[in-house]
Amino acid sequence: MRVAMFFGQARPVRPEEWHKAAATVAEVVDVVAVRELSLPSVPGLPYAGRDPERPHHYQVALPLGGLAARRVTVGRIEGVLRHETAECGRVDVLHGHVPGADDLLPWVARATRLPYVLTEDDARWFDSPSRMRRGRARAYREAASVLAVSDALLLRLGEQRMPGRHRVVPHPVGPDTLPRVPARARISQDPVRIAAAGSFGPHEGWETLVHAFAAARLKDPRLRLDIIAEGHAEVPTELRGLLRRCGAASAVTVRRARGRAEALHAVAHADLYAVADAVESFCLRALDALGCGTMVVGTRTGALPELVGHDGGFLVDPGDPAAFAHALVEAAAALPRHQPAALADRTLRKFGTAAVGARLAVAYAEASGRA
Repeated sequence: MRVAMFFGQARPVRPEEWHKAAATVAEVVDVVAVRELSLPSVPGLPYAGRDPERPHHYQVALPLGGLAARRVTVGRIEGVLRHETAECGRVDVLHGHVPGADDLLPWVARATRLPYVLTEDDARWFDSPSRMRRGRARAYREAASVLAVSDALLLRLGEQRMPGRHRVVPHPVGPDTLPRVPARARISQDPVRIAAAGSFGPHEGWETLVHAFAAARLKDPRLRLDIIAEGHAEVPTELRGLLRRCGAASAVTVRRARGRAEALHAVAHADLYAVADAVESFCLRALDALGCGTMVVGTRTGALPELVGHDGGFLVDPGDPAAFAHALVEAAAALPRHQPAALADRTLRKFGTAAVGARLAVAYAEASGRA
């Protein structure tokens, strides 16, 4: 089985994890849409680049413009796949990800005469679904199957009466990217370290988290909050001011993670991980925390109920600081009974690359007619 995985400009978070999951069951060819090539050009294809260390990893330069540019782009992707087929054999299935691939993949599939599957992981289905329905209908209708990343998203697609055949294939996490679960020996007087990471977007619920943390510390003074700024994100001045006004600044540290490994190290050594998001489709940050054996205190939104389960933490309704504060106190009290290694093992058995790869194998086989 050979699968061409296409990533548009609005590519998903951690596309390499999807590659690893698919690579457990198929030979994967990556085709990534870019504005400018950063890889050496493919002989005879000046608009395409190929990684010399990963010969099945291509870039395709996007032209500027509207409908005519889309036709050119489709022709370029077809040219790359034709080149790959001539060198290494035919491709069986296309695998695209939305947002990013829905406006091109039906055209590419028609040009190459290949079936395609479509991974859906767009949080806007939970925020403004009416805006999404019309734009996605064609891509859904022509897909061999649509792979929703969670049961909650699958239900939302059903509520919107989206066409096509839908199934759940969750976002994978690579065991090789997660740190080893640290040994944790606690005594009752130890500080309870709560990690929270993000880019400080509008739906990440930081105001709710700060109010909840301040209220929870009045009941359990052991609580400490570690805010991790991802990438180039800056902690907003309003958030720092809110911490001071709530009287919680002395128990809060702010750090910048220089990369995912550094952020994961901090999460793995925390006692709890907080997710106060108001809108979420899957929540990879919570998946990382659970994979590190760290309990999650979060909101009932998107896939979080499926991720956390019965043993992974405590969930409350979004936008309720009082309930979130109560959950933080409850989670801190439950730490002596928590088994981090068991939680990490359960998470990887369900969401690890091998487990997700097995689900992809079924979707690929059905799409290619080999079921």
